[in-house]
Amino acid sequence: MVKQISILFILLLLCANIVWAQRSVVLDDRAARKQWEEDQRADEYANSLRRRDWLKDRLILEMGMGTKFPTMGANWFGFGAGAEYITKWHASGFLTAGFILSHEDPVFEQYTLDGGLGWRLGFAYYLFPKNPIHLSFQVSYGTVFYDHVSEPSSNGSVRSILLCYGYEFDAAVSYLSDQWYFLQAIVGFYTIGNGIKAKGVKDRDDSFDSWGRSNPSWEWKLKDGYVSRITVDKADEAIPPIGVVFGVGIGFAFEEFFPDDTELRRRERESNKSKQNQFRRQHSSSFRN
Repeated sequence: MVKQISILFILLLLCANIVWAQRSVVLDDRAARKQWEEDQRADEYANSLRRRDWLKDRLILEMGMGTKFPTMGANWFGFGAGAEYITKWHASGFLTAGFILSHEDPVFEQYTLDGGLGWRLGFAYYLFPKNPIHLSFQVSYGTVFYDHVSEPSSNGSVRSILLCYGYEFDAAVSYLSDQWYFLQAIVGFYTIGNGIKAKGVKDRDDSFDSWGRSNPSWEWKLKDGYVSRITVDKADEAIPPIGVVFGVGIGFAFEEFFPDDTELRRRERESNKSKQNQFRRQHSSSFRN
């Protein structure tokens, strides 16, 4: 009798251990499921449009051609690169620098168009922070346009470059989300003044007009007065004091600087998921081998 009772007691203990083990597994599964649901809700909130701001505290390394990178010319483009930082107020500051390549004259093959260097410092304000497509307005100062003199240099084959400095006002359409890439298309107009013709002086080296604008495309000749340096046929038509320009750019956008707690937790969860997936791939690969 005692032996039977002992066996029954042992069986009850084993059954109890099994029940408690199953209960523990169920509780662990429920806890894991609950944690997963909380993480999902947190990710949905972190990525939701009602809190997401694609423009907040973003540093962009960019390069491109045409205006802003840093300049556009009468028949060619400048190529350059720069950096831009967009603040949490969606206003940004940028600095770009670049060069104009020396190349063959598209009209007169016996001539070569001289190259040069340019730069641009500016500010912008971006709209639509919750949409990956942004409209922005920019104002900048620096090398905004260039052309070449009509008469070649003393060696008879190179037409010297004329760099114009002034202000530019642009509208741009940009793509920027949480991805790493940045795209931008720009159109605007510049103002460089009329150089020595506007100032009424006869020294072509004194081409800087009011507010730092420079249009070196005029020169003074005693017989003809003010004549253009960029054309012979139309001596009264130099580089326009106001003109239309455009350009395109691409860039690398860093993650948001100074993220809030929600964003930090989202990045941590993404990092953990990436590590888990990498571990599973390695384990699966070793198992197959």
